[in-house]
Amino acid sequence: MQQDRTNRRTCPYCGAELPEEASFCPFCARSVNQRQNVSPPSVRWRKALRRAFPVLILLLVLGLAGTAQYLSTRPRVYDDNGTGEVIYTDEDGTYQILLGWLDTPYEPAPVITQIAERDADCTFPICLFIHHQDTGINAGEIFLQKVASVTAEFDTPDDPTAYISYGDPAYDDYAPDAALTSFTHFLGRENSARGTWTITMENGDVILLHQTLNVDLIETVNIYPEDAPMDTIEDLQALVDSMEDRVGYSDVVNLHLPAVTYEGDLSITGRPVNLYGNTEGEGRTVFTGTVQVNPEGNNNIVYLYDIDFVGDGDGVGISSARRTWPIGCRFTGWRTAILCHGTGRVSGGICLSGCQFTQNQTAVHYNSNGTGFFNTIWSNCAFLNNETGLLFEGESTEVTLGLPGCRFEGNGTDIDNRSGQPLDISQASFS
Repeated sequence: MQQDRTNRRTCPYCGAELPEEASFCPFCARSVNQRQNVSPPSVRWRKALRRAFPVLILLLVLGLAGTAQYLSTRPRVYDDNGTGEVIYTDEDGTYQILLGWLDTPYEPAPVITQIAERDADCTFPICLFIHHQDTGINAGEIFLQKVASVTAEFDTPDDPTAYISYGDPAYDDYAPDAALTSFTHFLGRENSARGTWTITMENGDVILLHQTLNVDLIETVNIYPEDAPMDTIEDLQALVDSMEDRVGYSDVVNLHLPAVTYEGDLSITGRPVNLYGNTEGEGRTVFTGTVQVNPEGNNNIVYLYDIDFVGDGDGVGISSARRTWPIGCRFTGWRTAILCHGTGRVSGGICLSGCQFTQNQTAVHYNSNGTGFFNTIWSNCAFLNNETGLLFEGESTEVTLGLPGCRFEGNGTDIDNRSGQPLDISQASFS
């Protein structure tokens, strides 16, 4: 029987049979693997690559430059990171942008602590200042032309039952050097909240300024005639002087006076106190001497309610070197009923509400040296038969003083404005 040789491998060189998996012939020792002809690589693509390489590099550089240009011009967010201040640069220069107080326009105020009586409705101003970084010159007006919008909002306060809110930022004569001012409102409670001012630029940039408001409560101390002697000017002066040791400096002290006439002068020069004249029955509290108001500290206000100041044709009824606010008081027979002579932008100043001035040589003499009005409205006062109703001397303030509801009648001179103080008399009456 013959063997099937059709599927057997043989050496192509010597014809010998090969094992199935042989890669060379065991008889002639020659390789029996089939070889493929491989052409050497072409040099054309290498030449093309060398020629294109500079173009590829140029395209890469242009792509990187375009990306950098896009990243440099796209809208950016500038966050003060809790400092209350941002340094912002555009094609016109570099600006210092901050939240601060009227009297410290170059110092940011990222944290504010305000004191208040419990459940009192309180308001205070906070200012947005914008300066040229290199010169410190006010740049508010120029910068605001590049601004699309400004908003101010507090987060939910720690005690959400007690409100803390910004008023809408806007220009106000109260702070003429500020680009914008917000009159911030809060309720007297132990509380805290974080606020954010968002300035959106016309070019899409966003500037974020943050501010934390902490509210601390103060005590209100009311002292009545049955609580302490106050029948004579000596008793009253001793009581006023003793308050410095009896209560905390930040506490509010209200002295409720009896219907007596105080002969002699009273000095409120230590800690501030408020005086409430008697309104029960027909008797009123009367002062015939000068009440000098010059307590320590710049930001305190001394309130005088429903008191009659009666002079003898000479002297000064109230001499004010600090913030003083007579309300419902009556002034008669003084050489100068009220003299304001404070120095410094926020240290002094007076405000008037519902007061009456009759037969005085000068009802109100505002003789200041840069003293600002802590309230720019004197409302509902009557100036009757005085030689001069209002006399403004010294350095004029930049803010406008409004006189809504004020009445001028029978005066030799209603208003003697020697300093050129800006006034709004559109809601006052003259006859």
